[in-house]
Amino acid sequence: MVDLNATQAAIRAGYSPNTAAEQGYDHLRKPQIQHAIADARRKQQERTAITADLVLTRIANIALADPRELVEVKTGCCRCCYGIGHKYQRTLLEMNTDREVWIDKGKNPGDFDEQGGIGFNPLLLPVRDCPECGGDGQPRTVLKDTRNLSERGAALYAGAKTTKYGIEVLTHSQMDALEKLAKHVGLYEKDNQQKADPLAALLARVASGNSNGFGPVQDDPERKASSLPVRQDDHDDED
Repeated sequence: MVDLNATQAAIRAGYSPNTAAEQGYDHLRKPQIQHAIADARRKQQERTAITADLVLTRIANIALADPRELVEVKTGCCRCCYGIGHKYQRTLLEMNTDREVWIDKGKNPGDFDEQGGIGFNPLLLPVRDCPECGGDGQPRTVLKDTRNLSERGAALYAGAKTTKYGIEVLTHSQMDALEKLAKHVGLYEKDNQQKADPLAALLARVASGNSNGFGPVQDDPERKASSLPVRQDDHDDED
């Protein structure tokens, strides 16, 4: 129960590191040890209120969340789309500010270039025949308010930090979560599965809800093939 590793558990119990993997396998085949682990696992879940369903739901939320809940790239019109003569368009505040700067420099107010006028609104759609952007508009990054995230969005969100380029939104890996889900639902072929510690395999069976004990772990990746007995019927098949 320390690290869910049968080999390391055997070493902590006093067995030689050279035989720990074999001892771990053998011990996990004993019904009394299987029941003890199952009981300890259930008590642990009761203490922490962390169940297999809770963990699986969290993984699923990360894997299936829509990242656009956190960050979106929105495309609106460029500065010239709606400007008079498709010239550069300002907001009213920008126009007034630029005019004041022009006058403060001692220049003739009548010579101030209003260009495309006022009324710039980045929320408007691009104009197809705009000569400046060609109808593609101007993209901008929009960070969402994390106080209003859905359960899935909140699960995906891993925090934020301020960098010299602005705010960076951090997320948990959706690909890692998807891989865990794929293994859980059995999308991988048995031969392609990653090696698993026999204790972890047993605990997975405990978490599945079977509380009546378990049979031996038949396919132990830590046990050498040469140490496993050869069944007589295997030779019969060859014959």
